[in-house]
Amino acid sequence: MSEEQEQQEPSPRPWSTRAQLLAAVLWPSLLAASFATMLFFAFIDPELLHDSPAADVETSRMTTYGITFFFFWLITALSSAVSVYLVRTSPGSAPGRND
Repeated sequence: MSEEQEQQEPSPRPWSTRAQLLAAVLWPSLLAASFATMLFFAFIDPELLHDSPAADVETSRMTTYGITFFFFWLITALSSAVSVYLVRTSPGSAPGRND
C-alpha cells in the first residue's frame, strides 16, 4: 500500500463509552443466551411445553425456540448490566483515577 492510499483511508471512529458499555452487556449475554437455549432444548422438547397445563397459547416449535432464546437473552443481559453497573459505581472506579 502506498503512502498516498494510507492517507486517503479514513481511520475508524472510536466507540463512545455508551457504545462500549452496550457492547459489553449485549455481546456476552447473546453468547450466554445461545448456549442456554441449546442446553435447554437438548433436554426439553418444545412439544412437551405445549402439553403442560399452563400452556394456554398454541405456538409452533420455531416460535417456542425464539421466545425462549429472547427470554434467556433478557435474563443474561440484565445480569451483565448489573455487573457493569457494579463495576462502574464501585469506590475504586472514580473518574480520573489511573491505576
